[in-house]
Amino acid sequence: MTLNELAKRFLDAWNQKDIKAVLKLTHPQASFYNAFWGETCSGDDLPKFLRANFDEDTRWYKMDGEVITTLNGMVARYIAFSNGDPEGLHAIYNGAEIFTISDGLIMTVSDFYCDPNPVDLIEISKFVEKQHGRANIVPLGLSAKASNAINRRLRALAEDGAVFLEPTLTVTQLADHVGCSVMHLFYVLEEEKQTTFLQFVNECRVRIATSVIETMPRMDISLDLLAKQSGFRTTKDFNTAFTSTFSMSAEEYVRKFGQ
Repeated sequence: MTLNELAKRFLDAWNQKDIKAVLKLTHPQASFYNAFWGETCSGDDLPKFLRANFDEDTRWYKMDGEVITTLNGMVARYIAFSNGDPEGLHAIYNGAEIFTISDGLIMTVSDFYCDPNPVDLIEISKFVEKQHGRANIVPLGLSAKASNAINRRLRALAEDGAVFLEPTLTVTQLADHVGCSVMHLFYVLEEEKQTTFLQFVNECRVRIATSVIETMPRMDISLDLLAKQSGFRTTKDFNTAFTSTFSMSAEEYVRKFGQ
């Protein structure tokens, strides 16, 4: 297989979001490097990393000319188009995939959103080979882009609040609402937000309760009813979560901020 054929097959597999086809072209010890996020991923996490990227990607790619041969592989320039533009009439941006090759298979892949000349690309290829050993390792195949999407969705759900009013809400159900795997949801909550599923859910619930407290006359507020309406099974759980979040009891909060 020529380098041009290898690059074309890789790009075709990527456009088809075919993880098996991509991995078939790569070395067992292959790693992927994303220059924009400064991340690298390899090993058992690579299929998850590819799936996360495929789920987020709304573009398709076309090779732009022949590949450029480098000391340890090749550079394939490409043009990116929106999935809504199947004819490729309006290019979004130009980029380059920099590959190192071992035993006829792709050892490293580095993606750059750029359109430099061939001489510069050869120099860049030397630089990125070093970056595969220095970049941030992608945890559990979760790219920064996917992580940001999960955080945005969690923020939107917290602002809306409706999801958290169900007392039997499970982590699987929340992951479905977010649109991610349970594993990725756990990672974002525990490693990035430094909290747990239960703590996050209860904090969202007590914040819903505070919006009620701050708009109702004190005399009309029943903590037992408010706890139930906020998604808590018991008033005790409600009070525990309230104190943990605001360092004061719900009763104190009512006295201080109720109408």
